[in-house]
Amino acid sequence: MPHTDNEQIHILQNRLKRTRKHRKGFRLLLCACLLLLTACGKVEEEKMVVVDNSPEEALYALIPVTREDVVLTRSLNAIWVQDEEQKVSFPVGGKKVTRVHVRQGDSVKPGDLLVELSSSNLQEEIDQLEYRIKKNQLSLGYLDTAEQFERADAYNNFVYNTKEIKDEDVEQYEKKEDAISESYRYQREDLSDEIEFDQKKLAHLKADITGSRIYSTMTGTVYSVATDLEGSTSRKDEVVMTIVDGSTGHFEMKEPDVISSFQEDVPVPLNIFYGSAAGSYEVIPLHMDSWGEVQQFAIESGPDNDGIDVGTTATITLTLDRRDRVLSLPSGTVYRADGKPYVYVLDQNGFRQINWITTGLVGDDRTEILSGLAEGDQVVKQ
Repeated sequence: MPHTDNEQIHILQNRLKRTRKHRKGFRLLLCACLLLLTACGKVEEEKMVVVDNSPEEALYALIPVTREDVVLTRSLNAIWVQDEEQKVSFPVGGKKVTRVHVRQGDSVKPGDLLVELSSSNLQEEIDQLEYRIKKNQLSLGYLDTAEQFERADAYNNFVYNTKEIKDEDVEQYEKKEDAISESYRYQREDLSDEIEFDQKKLAHLKADITGSRIYSTMTGTVYSVATDLEGSTSRKDEVVMTIVDGSTGHFEMKEPDVISSFQEDVPVPLNIFYGSAAGSYEVIPLHMDSWGEVQQFAIESGPDNDGIDVGTTATITLTLDRRDRVLSLPSGTVYRADGKPYVYVLDQNGFRQINWITTGLVGDDRTEILSGLAEGDQVVKQ
């Protein structure tokens, strides 16, 4: 059965008495040994043996109850990310990476060539197709003129070579015109079909060669490049390079359970402990209305530096609760038995005894005292 409060106190007090008896017994034994050595002549008469009879409180450090701020905080991890980035991936797979034009740390601008994939003789095929399309387009334009000349020639033959125009002559002339029209119509259709086919093929080849050359779309720095990229085989949509704009950025945190503890435009402390940007900062919540699994913070103030490197980690200190100027003790001097708080104090004879107390907020390093002690009271720190 669990002990009652009185039984618990009685047990603790008996333990203290036994500890004192053992200590006193040890002192008596020490004295007897010293006296025996003296009697045997092992210690000269001129030398005196001093037994430690110092008071009980010398064995302990005494800590006063004072009025201090009691603060409960929580440390949250955050990471610096850039506001703008380009993730470079391949639009096609199965091609050899023939050349990588940049290295990690290089500065780039829009239009800079980053990576090339094998494109065989694509450019030569493109040139040939473009030439053939232009030639057929010109030929298609010449057909109108050629048809007009042929019709004029047929008309002249009909008018000037026929002395007496008969019905069968007119019929023959009309058949000639129909034949001319049909001939040029077929030629136009053939050329148009060929042009359309070549244009589709050209578009495909251009898309293919475009996919084989990847360019930067922003001004920034090459943050990462896949290992052994040159000479490897491309995989569609695989990110192989990242370009970032390190001039602007923000901190990101993934602690959705503490969202309600932040307020719009209210700064919180943040510390960077390592790197060129190490120091103490203040950050404010950014876009709180869109917070979810990720929370963003913008720098409000902090040390001057050349910028924070992408990926730099920091610690946000969130105050969960606080009590200002309240009676308190260092938390290490407050103990618990069956969930009830107590401290050790010294009685009028200098012996340690239990003093039950009521506590309030338990902070990071101090505990609020609601009852059981007064300001200036001293407790034992073991």
